[in-house]
Amino acid sequence: MTRPAAAAAILALAVLTACAAPPPLPDLPMGPEETGGKPVGRVLATGPFPGSRGIPVAESTPSGTERAFVTAILTDLQHRSFAQNREFCGYIGLSRSGDWMTTPVTAGNEASCPLPRVPPGMRLVASFHTHSTYSPYYASEWPTTQDVATDALDNIDGYIATPGGRLWYVDTDTLTVRQLCGRGCLPQDPNYVADDDGPLRRIMTVEDLMAWEGSVEGPMF
Repeated sequence: MTRPAAAAAILALAVLTACAAPPPLPDLPMGPEETGGKPVGRVLATGPFPGSRGIPVAESTPSGTERAFVTAILTDLQHRSFAQNREFCGYIGLSRSGDWMTTPVTAGNEASCPLPRVPPGMRLVASFHTHSTYSPYYASEWPTTQDVATDALDNIDGYIATPGGRLWYVDTDTLTVRQLCGRGCLPQDPNYVADDDGPLRRIMTVEDLMAWEGSVEGPMF
């Protein structure tokens, strides 16, 4: 199964699990009065431009120079996320000369972030985004099935930084997510509460994420 086909399958299964189609990103619940006190997922979105589809890509290897490059980006963005209570996102890739580069960083809202346009001459490697600030109304310490599907549609992998300071890697070849480093390895939101993490594991499959999303007494999205 190709990555785009896998992405379509993930989204179809997620809709069945949630028993409802995801609402548009700007309408995501933003507080207890809109969620009934139930946690919902944060979302990375391809758009408003067509993202990386049709753009050359290179395989991601979450180690060495690549990992150091994206870790430095997310370390800076964590502080901005906490100060502004919003997600930040973008892509990393390779220039024509083979050097690491990043797209401009996009600022989203508390629970979503639209990925930026990819500049000419950039070979896409991976997406990256933060999960904003800690809130009991968001399942922030988890990647979501839509995070996985978005990267799979773009035929790349992804990195996610959480309020608890975790660094996750989305592997769309295996449809798994794994913690590259645990709680506190990146800057941590001062208001973060570890008791709200949920049953996290170091490596989780898309099926694991769907099971968690379906267990939260209502749609995650």
